[in-house]
This record gives sequence, C-alpha cells and structure tokens, in this order.
Amino acid sequence: MGLLSYMLKRVSGFDKKRFEKHVDIISKNTGKSKIDIKLDFLRNFVKYGCGYTDYFRGDYINLTDEQKKTFVTAKSFYKILHYLNDSERAQILSDKIAFNHFFKEFLKRDFIDLRTTNLEEFEKFLEGKEVVFAKVIDSFGGHGVSKILLSEYPDKEVLLKELIEKKQFLCEEALVQSDELNEINPNAINSFRVVTLYKEGKAYVLNNALRVNQDASEVIGSTNDLYFSLGEDGKIDSNVVDDYGNIYEAHPLTGKRFSEVQIHGVKEAFEMCKEAALKLPEVRYIGWDVAFTNQGPAIIEGNEYPGYGIIQFYRLKNSKTGHRKEIEDVLGEKLKI
Repeated sequence: MGLLSYMLKRVSGFDKKRFEKHVDIISKNTGKSKIDIKLDFLRNFVKYGCGYTDYFRGDYINLTDEQKKTFVTAKSFYKILHYLNDSERAQILSDKIAFNHFFKEFLKRDFIDLRTTNLEEFEKFLEGKEVVFAKVIDSFGGHGVSKILLSEYPDKEVLLKELIEKKQFLCEEALVQSDELNEINPNAINSFRVVTLYKEGKAYVLNNALRVNQDASEVIGSTNDLYFSLGEDGKIDSNVVDDYGNIYEAHPLTGKRFSEVQIHGVKEAFEMCKEAALKLPEVRYIGWDVAFTNQGPAIIEGNEYPGYGIIQFYRLKNSKTGHRKEIEDVLGEKLKI
C-alpha cells in the first residue's frame, strides 16, 4: 500500500463520535470547556500537524511547546518514514506473502500461497490441522483476516474457492498462544508490537506495546483493546489502558490481575526483532507484531507504518515526551522535519 493510499484511508476514517468522546474526556479531566479544547486542538493541528488522536494521546492541552516537539504527529510521521525507509524495499513488508518468504526463519509456522497452489497441495497443507488463518495479502490493522475452523469445511475444494474469491491468498498454520497470555484472554492471538530502528549495522528497540482484546473477539484490533508495555523480564512496566485512557487493574473478561502477569520470552522477542531488522537495513524503522507461544516468540508480520500512537500515549507511563525523541536519541540527530 502506497503512502498516498494510507493517508487517504486515515482521512476517510475520521470518526466524529470518537473525536467528541475524546473532547468529553479532556474536558472532564481538565475542567476546560469543550469549545476551548476544540479551538486548542485546531491551533495544534495547524502548528504541529497533529490529528485528534495525537492531541488526545499526547495530552497536548497540558504540554509546553518544547514538549510537543518531542512527539510524532500525523504530519511528521510520513516525513519520518520518507527519511528513514526505502519505499521500494518496504514493499517486502506490505505484501504478507513476500514477507513470509523473506522472514521465514522467524515465523515458526507453515504457510501456503493460494495463488500458486492446486487442490492437492492445499489438502496436503491442511493435513493434521484443526484451525488455519486466511489473510488478504495487503491488509493492515487486522482487516481481511479470518479464522477458519476446518471441521466446518469437509469439502476442501469449497474452502479453497471461497478463500480465492475473497482474495485471501495467504493461508497460515495457526499459532498456539502461550498459557500465560491465555490466562489474560484466550480468544485471540494478542499481538506484541515492537518498534525497531536501524543505524550503522545495529538495530535498536525503541518501544513496545502488547495489545489485548477486552472481549471474546477472535481477531485483534476490532474492539476497544487494552495496551501495556513489557520489560525484558516479562513484567508489565506501564499502566494498562484502553483507547480512552481508562486504567485497568484486571482484565474485564477473565479477571486476571495485571500485577501478576509475567510473559516469558520478551527479551527473546526483542532480540528476534533486532535480528530480523538487520535483514532489511534499507527499511530502518519497522513495527513488528509478535505472538508468544509456549515454544517462544514468533513474528506475525512487520509493518512499514509502525504505528506511533499507542507507544506515545501519555497514560501508559505518564510521560511528557514523545516517540520522536526516542527516534532522535538513537539517530543522534535532530530531525529537520
């Protein structure tokens, strides 16, 4: 997906109801009138190019101008991508099948390209499996992904035809989530976002966030999810928040206390993402999605648009500095963007 297409999707996706809810929350937290908040947002939009989610997650209404300069915004994000990433090489990340071939050693699962297979090969791939995932190869944000229960398709030719008609050309073996994450929410593969930056032969982890469904949805990203960051020891080192900044002590569906959470394999996941980043040095800035299994972490996909919003959400660590500073600290330079 090209940059222009991505931007158009973001603009067309403006959610007035969500914007108004953000304004309501800011008004409640600050005591400021809604009209003053909206005018302040417009001033920041003009000056810094921040979207309404940037404004809310960065807590712009309480920041100084110098603090605001440390944040990535909707406007600066695209310029940062253009500066750091080779757009042609980044196509490896935007095509899920190309990605799987290029980073096969980090996947820990089997897959098949339905554009080049036949029924016999498809049936052989499905042998011994109860569940697979089918994906549109250029989708993002959890869209175009289906969980397939093979018991519901005794005729595999019908399934193959259906997936091809839906352009879900990538079919993957299902990863089995770790017992530790299943205790939080067992209904979806809860993805761990790790953002890396490459510089002079070395890859650095800038930040991370684990995204967990609140409800019983089987695909991540379709609800008001919960977010938190993890330290190398696997313990939560931030608040646990939802899209609106509410803080949680336990998971609303399972009751798992977040103070008791410890996910094994986090340090291994960091090292895996850094190793994968070294394979594609022309794309310096990547957001990796990782699954945790009982056999260790596995990379789900890499994103050419890493997604800065959640990792600079002030409610996570009550921080008044943003993701732009994390990038500049590794680069050792101020971005002239």
